[in-house]
Amino acid sequence: MNGCNARQALSNSEAGQSNQPLLLFQKSPCLGTCPAYNATIYQDGSISFVEFKNALAQDTILFQLPEEELRQLKQELEKLKYKDLQNSYLSNWSDISTTSLTFYEDGKEVKQVRHEEGGPQRLVQFQEWLHKLIWQRAEEKKRPTY
Repeated sequence: MNGCNARQALSNSEAGQSNQPLLLFQKSPCLGTCPAYNATIYQDGSISFVEFKNALAQDTILFQLPEEELRQLKQELEKLKYKDLQNSYLSNWSDISTTSLTFYEDGKEVKQVRHEEGGPQRLVQFQEWLHKLIWQRAEEKKRPTY
């Protein structure tokens, strides 16, 4: 990373760290080509994204959700009623990806849910929606700018 980009990333990182977390979204690897990453979403819509390839962490990507997407995310969290979810929805299969959601309120962890398969449809739909949103924004950020 060159000097200017390093300073900007550090500045963004410091700003994100002083902000309280809203949600940690984690996708574990599978035996196929499943994307694996950790995405920490903060109250202000900033996201710290770390992708894993061959079990090695890649660079951290920092990006910001637009205001409308952040508002939609908070509405989706309310509809999810995450406190009513079980702590885990696991599978007997060992080769599928696990999605872990850690929910925060006032900067404190209040609920963690591990999901492999099954579970309520609202959970499955929320995870699919959030994965698409995060993955799209991360891919946009990874594209080179000339």
